[in-house]
Parts: sequence; C-alpha cells; structure tokens
Amino acid sequence: REMAAAAASSASAAATRTVRLFLFDEGPRAIPPGIELAGPWGEPLLRAIQRAAWHPWRDATFWRRAAARVAAVPPAELAGRDLAQVCLAFRKIEYASTELVHCCERFVGERQRNLNMFELAAVASYCAAASADARMAQALVGQIADEACIEWRQREVVPWSAWRMLVTSAAHAQVNHQLLFTTASPHLARSVRFMSGRDAVDICGAYASFRFKHNGLLTEMSRFLPSMGLNNREVQALQEAFERLEFDAPLLLRIRELHKFGSEGFEQGSS
Repeated sequence: REMAAAAASSASAAATRTVRLFLFDEGPRAIPPGIELAGPWGEPLLRAIQRAAWHPWRDATFWRRAAARVAAVPPAELAGRDLAQVCLAFRKIEYASTELVHCCERFVGERQRNLNMFELAAVASYCAAASADARMAQALVGQIADEACIEWRQREVVPWSAWRMLVTSAAHAQVNHQLLFTTASPHLARSVRFMSGRDAVDICGAYASFRFKHNGLLTEMSRFLPSMGLNNREVQALQEAFERLEFDAPLLLRIRELHKFGSEGFEQGSS
C-alpha cells in the first residue's frame, strides 16, 4: 500500500517528530462499523464523519468522499452546526481538503450571519490550518474576525473555546486583527481556570505572534500555571511566549526549575 505523510508537528528541534499517515491506495479494506458514507446528507452521515475522526480512521479515500458529500449540499440546506462539526472532525484527523475549504468559503460568503460564534470559530480554525492558499485563508479568517467583533455579536453567549479558536486561527493565517484580540482577552481571562497546558500554550503563542500584550489575561495565565499540569515542552513554549511579550512570570520560572530538578534526580537515580 502507498502511504503518505499528511501532517507533522514538532515542539522544538530536539523534540520527537510526530507524523500522521493516511492510506491512499484504492484497494478494499475493512471499514470500522458506523462510518459508512451511505444515504443522503443528514445526521447519520455527520455521525459517521465524527466517529471516523475519533477512531481515528486515516483513509484518504474516506475523507475525500466525506468532503465531497458536504460540498455537494447547497449552503441553504446545510446547517451551520453541521458544517462546524465537520470542520472540527477534519481538524482533529488533520486532513486538509481543498474542497471542504472552498465549501466553507462559499457558506460564509452566503450565510455568514446564520452562523453563531462557535460555528464561525470552527470554520476559521479549520480553514486557517488546511487552506493551501494563504491569501484566501487570510481573507476568510479576517472576514470572520470582523464578524466576531461587531456589536450585536457581543450579546451572544460564547464558550471560551470559540475565542481560543478565533485567536489561534488569526495567528495561523497571519491576520493581525487587534480588535479581535482585544475583544477576546476578557473572555479568555475569565476562563483560564478551565484551560489545559496546551490551551495556554496555543493562546499565549497567538498573542506573542503579534506581540499583543494583555496584562489581565497574562496575569490570570501565570496565576493558574501550577494547576495546568505543564510538561517540559509546554513550559518552554510558554516561557518563549512570555519573553516575546515582555511579561514576567516567576511561577513559570519556578516550575521550570522544578522540572529540571526532577529530571536530574531521575537521571542520577537511574545511573
């Protein structure tokens, strides 16, 4: 079987590289139960796509077919919730589909106001990561950022994860949208206690990419660092982000010292 690397990520030059592999051959194989793409578009097909992402079922043929099924649905007949859940599934499996990106672009162009903030954020997050056209990604993420900042949107109840996706997608697409970061900051600051170490790294990294410093958010981040269960790579990434933002976080330095002490103690005990 032919196999291709679909995505790779590394936290640092010394970190282990993780490679995501997809099957590209057309040969028959046993499809896991519950992920068949049969029948008209609807809840069963959406659940099949979600199950495949969680499995995870890394079959390029399946994901190409799934993208084609979604893209074939007219925007007027595709629920915003369904499009958002599809984007989250494709984002989770890390499969970049030009067809799905164009579908999202068409949907936002025609029915932007029909999407709630979480749905807009899910679309932005996927398109920023998956689009092969940097200008198109910038235009789409910028359009969504503008929408997220208009006055009537501020009356909407928005989960903090949506703000996380919006600021990280802006950083990914290199959209320096200061109003978006200003609007998102108080929402994120109020929710720091719910965040994991990875959330903190992604959010602080997004702010650091534009050197946008929000003292309230950074102060809350530094206050909850001990409860985030940070690993060594997350500590290093946060330290780099804080340095770029010129923000002092003594607790982070203390955590790094403890990690270093713990690793040295382990090495001495093993020798």
